Amino acid sequence: LVGEGSGATANLSDLGSPAMRALAEVLEDEGIRKIGHDLKADLLALRQAGVSLRGLWFDSMIASYVLDPGRREHTLKTLANDLLRTTISGYKEVVGSGQKEVSFSAVPVEEARDYACRGVACTLRLARRLEPELGAQDLERLYRELEMPLAPVLAEMELAGIRIDPAFFSNMNERLHRDLGLIQEDIFKAAGCEFNLNSTPQMRRVLFEELGLPVLKRTKTGPSTDVSVLEELAAAGHEVPRLLMEYRQLEKLRSTYVEALPKLVNPETGRIHTSFNQTVAATGRLSSSDPNLQNIPIRTDLGREIRKGFVPDEGLSFLAADYSQIELRVMAHFSGDQAFVQAFEKGIDVHKQTASVIFDVPVDQVTPDMRARAKTINFATLYGQGDFSLARQLGISRREAREFIEEYFRRFSGVRAFLDEQVGLARDRGYVETLSGRRRYVPELKSRNWNIRQFGERVAQNTPIQGTAADLIKRAMIDVHRTLRERASPARLLLQVHDELLFEVPDDQVHEVGKLVKSKMENAMSLRVPLVVDLGVGRNWYETKG
Repeated sequence: LVGEGSGATANLSDLGSPAMRALAEVLEDEGIRKIGHDLKADLLALRQAGVSLRGLWFDSMIASYVLDPGRREHTLKTLANDLLRTTISGYKEVVGSGQKEVSFSAVPVEEARDYACRGVACTLRLARRLEPELGAQDLERLYRELEMPLAPVLAEMELAGIRIDPAFFSNMNERLHRDLGLIQEDIFKAAGCEFNLNSTPQMRRVLFEELGLPVLKRTKTGPSTDVSVLEELAAAGHEVPRLLMEYRQLEKLRSTYVEALPKLVNPETGRIHTSFNQTVAATGRLSSSDPNLQNIPIRTDLGREIRKGFVPDEGLSFLAADYSQIELRVMAHFSGDQAFVQAFEKGIDVHKQTASVIFDVPVDQVTPDMRARAKTINFATLYGQGDFSLARQLGISRREAREFIEEYFRRFSGVRAFLDEQVGLARDRGYVETLSGRRRYVPELKSRNWNIRQFGERVAQNTPIQGTAADLIKRAMIDVHRTLRERASPARLLLQVHDELLFEVPDDQVHEVGKLVKSKMENAMSLRVPLVVDLGVGRNWYETKG
């Protein structure tokens, strides 16, 4: 397939030719089970060649991930070595890399044959070994009903891609260049000299020698100038560190997104095609790469503005569907804490409810500042943060932060009991589980190192919540995609960004598709509190959050 359509493959006709029709029919036959390693990649490659791969039965990469999500990598070469004690070549070892890289069609036939056949043989051996293990560990259902059906959904999303407005990115790039120039002038003025803002040694000299600022952290090469140091110095009222942080943030925005994204548009489709990684995050979450479209900034106004550059085709609109406070709802389900459950059942703002309980005031007397603090504490609890992190986030002393946490757990005793129970389970059996039965092993709890054990406790507490939220949105993606196909709807799922799904929908079907999406997402799983999905429609991605 690497040489497909190029005429460079001397010993094979293209897959679309009459001579290869018999093979294409086997690949497209739903009744013939296919076993592979990373079947999504095969599905995409074959689709480019005009063949629709059907009958996906077993994927040894996904099976390995379900069985051991903490494994460093699930490549065929690594699994062959670790599980089969067999050494096989990786693709780069066959075609070379850098200046020595050649087209796969230029690899000698015997070498290409051996590489391909060893890969196929190892894939079959892995399938025979891993399939019984899924059943033995009670993971067959998770694998068959969630992870395997998700692979073709992700492939469709990757093929669909997403359109951007090049003029928007060009204008924003010019604007950021101007802003960066102005900030640079302000930095030189405040520092009293000019220096290379991208040179760590020069920055060190200016900050710690010429300006005489306190050294907060050291590296092997000298005083540190990392983000945490600049943040602390800026918080202490020093202007140059504050301006340097502003400069860095703008430059990252410009180089990583505004300048880079237009260069990644596929010239044939006119769209950007990200890759969704199904076997990376130990919690079960999906990730995105080449480019990472899950990481488009939303914390700042300027960062959010980048979403204005993502646009649907003519006659279509974007429909965004976002789970409301999904992880807190999952925590309410698991913990059964009465205050949390009641807040969600009655539709009360859960952060206001938390503030009401912690500060001991009626809900209608909760101030915006109280709510903001309660929100920070809610999420600090979710992610297992201690008093040090909370103190930094709230700008208070560690003693005050510790008192907040103690009061929180005293008033929300169900949450405390659930989190403690997860740590206990992980110690007893070695793993914790999501609502779908996804396991994450926590060997860190057996470490002699206190910091590593603390990390293990946070993993044990957070994984059931974050992992269940991830399973839930995967279930929703499968259900929505299946229903849209059954109805032959032209609406397409384009992106999954944490708790949000983004669709491209014909203008005259937005209401109908929105109703369908909301229903499927809110009924993806049965929890003891209701799931709520917020919908947004727009002529660009930014507008869907209006």
